[in-house]
Amino acid sequence: MSLSTTNKAPIVNDSETTIKSLLSGAIEFHVHPGPDGKTLRKMDMFEVVRAARMVGMRAVVLKDKSCGTGAIAQLVNKYAGGCLAIGAITLDVSIGGINPAAVEIEAALGSKVVWMPTYSARNDPSKKKTDKDRRQNDLVILRDNGELLPEVIEIIEIIKQHEMVLATGHLSRQEIFTLIGMAAEKGVKKMVITHPLSENVGTRLSVKDQIQLAQMGAYIEHTWVASLPRHANIPISDFVEAIRAVGVKKCIMATDFGQMHNPAPIEGFRMMLKALLAEGFSEEELAYMVRKNQVELLGLAL
Repeated sequence: MSLSTTNKAPIVNDSETTIKSLLSGAIEFHVHPGPDGKTLRKMDMFEVVRAARMVGMRAVVLKDKSCGTGAIAQLVNKYAGGCLAIGAITLDVSIGGINPAAVEIEAALGSKVVWMPTYSARNDPSKKKTDKDRRQNDLVILRDNGELLPEVIEIIEIIKQHEMVLATGHLSRQEIFTLIGMAAEKGVKKMVITHPLSENVGTRLSVKDQIQLAQMGAYIEHTWVASLPRHANIPISDFVEAIRAVGVKKCIMATDFGQMHNPAPIEGFRMMLKALLAEGFSEEELAYMVRKNQVELLGLAL
């Protein structure tokens, strides 16, 4: 009995080729460049956008917890073009907290993303080491009766009017569900649940919660920094479980990099793609999470 033979070469999974393809047109939705008034950063905004341009990425959302980034995004686009810099604002104490006037300014500057309080949220345990920190960083978005503060509702209206993205920051579970429920009721179409697995900077939501929020119209954003030991040290299996349950068409992936002790943001993006490919996500599935869903959220042309 003879053995059959074939001249076909074995199929090789060329992950580097796939990563290169995915980087082309990808959008980094959550990165922390400098200059940052509160924290020393790995790269400045010009450097991050230039690095993104070098690998063919389409856009980078610039996040700064101390100020809005709409003005500097305009300068980056003027002097470091080729990859779009997108402004944003985070409603922490450094910009006056829940501040509709600041959101209106960022909308006028072309910013696209509005994060609810992050380190300043009462729910975030990370910036509460001293009495002063605890007093200053104690922002909530709900009244004692559980209703949204009037200024939060005003910000929702601004977001709707300017077709911006509402992101939940580091709020509590109750705040998240109340906020998303009201925003959906008022017709906001672009909503993001910020790193829902990271208990160390906010709230760890169950998979059931994530599915429900996605059904309410929100995208679920997973940030790769949460997988690192120095941060939340979340197992990759947790990301996979949540993404598979919700579906790739309602999830986005970002790095949340920019910290001095971590790799540069674009290298972090590569790491993220490589790890997710190893977990069995296809190129088509990853394209939704690093490109297609962000295009929809940011109102960019296909």
